[in-house]
Amino acid sequence: MIIANHLIFSAYGFWLPNDPRGSWSDFVGSWELYKFGPATKVNDQRNYAKDTHNAALRRAAKKSLKYPPVRFDEAQRNAIAQGFARACGDGHYVCLACCIGHDHAHLVIEQHAREPDVIVGHF
Repeated sequence: MIIANHLIFSAYGFWLPNDPRGSWSDFVGSWELYKFGPATKVNDQRNYAKDTHNAALRRAAKKSLKYPPVRFDEAQRNAIAQGFARACGDGHYVCLACCIGHDHAHLVIEQHAREPDVIVGHF
């Protein structure tokens, strides 16, 4: 029985579609990134973040991005928090946990009548 969903929101440049540890992407939309390999789609829900991988290759791929990776400052993180709070109120979501980092955010939302992808779209 599912009691909650872990939602992850990433900013541009945080986790690339061809990250050697896997991704949820099924294509790489940039030839500059594709030089570092095809999309590394995974279909399970295991945490891949700490898997060993070629970190130098990952850093080189990030250098080929068209724009610098996004880094949220404190004002932006506060704005994201306010947006999350508003969406929780509007959608009647119960937020069990929230962490807003400098390049991505995590929410744990209590099971809801809406599917997780619809909830993510709302946020």
